[in-house]
Amino acid sequence: MRTSKLPVYAFFFMLTAFAAFLGSMFGVDSSNEWYENLYKPAIVPPEIVFATVWPILYILIALSGARIYLSKGKNRSTAMNLWGAQLIANALFSPLFFGLKSPILGFIDTLILFVLLALLLLKTFDLDRRSFYFLTPYFLWAGFAMTMAFLIMIHPFS
Repeated sequence: MRTSKLPVYAFFFMLTAFAAFLGSMFGVDSSNEWYENLYKPAIVPPEIVFATVWPILYILIALSGARIYLSKGKNRSTAMNLWGAQLIANALFSPLFFGLKSPILGFIDTLILFVLLALLLLKTFDLDRRSFYFLTPYFLWAGFAMTMAFLIMIHPFS
């Protein structure tokens, strides 16, 4: 990586870290009685899994954003818009789900995130293959998160 690219990567790491920080302000902790008493399906992993997976995903998200920004393809602008939109959707999950205590809004957010990531993957496949590969685990995790959110949301009705 040339020195001139370092500020771009640094910016995307800071932007992604800021989104992660915003989400963490509403995250799960031992004093969150609402979440502790909430129905959680058997597929919900222990908190240590979330604490392990998310830092890795945030690194991959930042790397993909920087690579998309530095790319020269015709889909760059659309891909950057999708990248920004997914980061916003990502940051909104915790305030919607935990802050507002709304499984319905949490599910809707994960659905939107999943669609945004699917579109972003389509754009990055030809634009920057590494970004595509960086985003693939995130897309899979978002699908898993959407499934968990859906099962939590429908529990009172099942």
